[in-house]
Amino acid sequence: MSAKPSEVYETLKDLRRQGDGPEIQSRIGHQLRGMHDDIVQPGIPDSFAELARKLDEANLIRTLEIKSVAHRIFGDAQKAESWLQRPNASLSGQKPADLLSDELGTAVVREMLEQIDHGIFA
Repeated sequence: MSAKPSEVYETLKDLRRQGDGPEIQSRIGHQLRGMHDDIVQPGIPDSFAELARKLDEANLIRTLEIKSVAHRIFGDAQKAESWLQRPNASLSGQKPADLLSDELGTAVVREMLEQIDHGIFA
């Protein structure tokens, strides 16, 4: 299965809107099990229980959102991933992907992507 980050993100949003019951949680877990290899970099544990415990740390939804925006802007998943993983002078040499662990860092990366989308490369 090869899902685009934007498709995964939209599927998870749709499931989340359906509520918080055990059936919905099970469906979200099933979706994540089926897709996590395609959307997350290597290093994610094979055990889904361990993956589930690390989801809060990994901020999967936030990462999917940014990957989706980057893919739209760069037009190619590999180019988007390359930009996210490359140290950026505008971020004092940090990689954009490293900033996705909290809302503030994510907002900075989102703003950079919006600037690129509007042709502002400074």
